[in-house]
Amino acid sequence: MTLADLIERAKRRLNAGAPQPHVWADHEIELAACVQDAMHELSMRVMLDNQHMPWLQQDYTITLNAVGESTNLLTATGSLTGQTAELILEGIQYGVVRDNDANILVYTPNYSDFLRPQSTSFAYYTLKNRVIATRALGVAVSGPADIASVAGPLVVTANFTPKNVTDVPLALEDDLVARLVEVVLRKLPSISDAAA
Repeated sequence: MTLADLIERAKRRLNAGAPQPHVWADHEIELAACVQDAMHELSMRVMLDNQHMPWLQQDYTITLNAVGESTNLLTATGSLTGQTAELILEGIQYGVVRDNDANILVYTPNYSDFLRPQSTSFAYYTLKNRVIATRALGVAVSGPADIASVAGPLVVTANFTPKNVTDVPLALEDDLVARLVEVVLRKLPSISDAAA
């Protein structure tokens, strides 16, 4: 589906059942202005739905520095879309983070817990300041100075918000149209009132 297709489908849904003249016919600019909001809302719903989550997930290869921290995650490039700044940071925890030794890292939501002693049977990661901090498997930690990095690079399977309408899978196109209609009706009530 192209951006023009999405806008046309949304106009038709907005005009459905409304008397002539159809007020949405001349509002392509307003509809286009709401597309990114609709894609973000769709992506967040998909991320929280176990059945649909894989439709908007992709792998990101993330390099680590000497202390086991990544660069800014918003600069990561997706393996399917080839775009940066699509990764949903809060969605990393719903995916999988693997190190270069194929260990699956355990998410630690609080940075203070990441710095505390944990079982050495697992490797860990946490999010801080738009980076992933890692902690190696088999290393006892009693404080920040004891943290050792996992082997990089990381492969992060995480949800994303597509920048382009063409990156939305076919299975989610109807959902995107519905989200766009919702956003438009919420953000542009004066136009929708004129249609009534």
